[in-house]
Amino acid sequence: MHRILPSRRAAALMIAAALAGSALVTGSASAKPSRPTVAKKPSAPSKALRARQQSKTGDRHLHSCVAPTMNGDWRNIDPNTRSMSRVIVDFACNDVILCDTSGHCTGGDVGYYMHAFGRCHPTDCDWGRLKTTDMGGGWIKSTYNFGFASVAVWLKTYDYYGLTYLRVWTYTDFTPADGRTDYTTDEWMLR
Repeated sequence: MHRILPSRRAAALMIAAALAGSALVTGSASAKPSRPTVAKKPSAPSKALRARQQSKTGDRHLHSCVAPTMNGDWRNIDPNTRSMSRVIVDFACNDVILCDTSGHCTGGDVGYYMHAFGRCHPTDCDWGRLKTTDMGGGWIKSTYNFGFASVAVWLKTYDYYGLTYLRVWTYTDFTPADGRTDYTTDEWMLR
């Protein structure tokens, strides 16, 4: 049996509490998940929120190349979230490839992009805009690399209560040097 000195015991307890707290505050610690699990239905929106959301549907313009169900500026339905606060999703439809006389070509970009924002203080952290990968089953995914951790962000729309919700499932994988416990979050957003 190892004997821990009082000062080391206090430090060990503080580290254990910090690691447990980060997993409890932002999500659940888990083994490396390969993809999101079955969704837990979000709580029903208030009548005022439902009326605001339904009034926005008349403002949307549909284009022949746009997949309208996922496009938009999505905001977390939990104003007290400590994770992802906002995601802007857009669809690029540039199927024309232009080449100059030297053979350098541009264009041909078709697909979704996500621009994620994490909860920070005093303003939210801008994670940047990344092209997504189609993961099948309605899911798209991008992976943000921050050096100390990489965050896989999965997005999928669901219809509940007459509204379209965006499910944002994340898996944060810390580097061994960072030492924190990996965790997942599962949150709902509305436009």
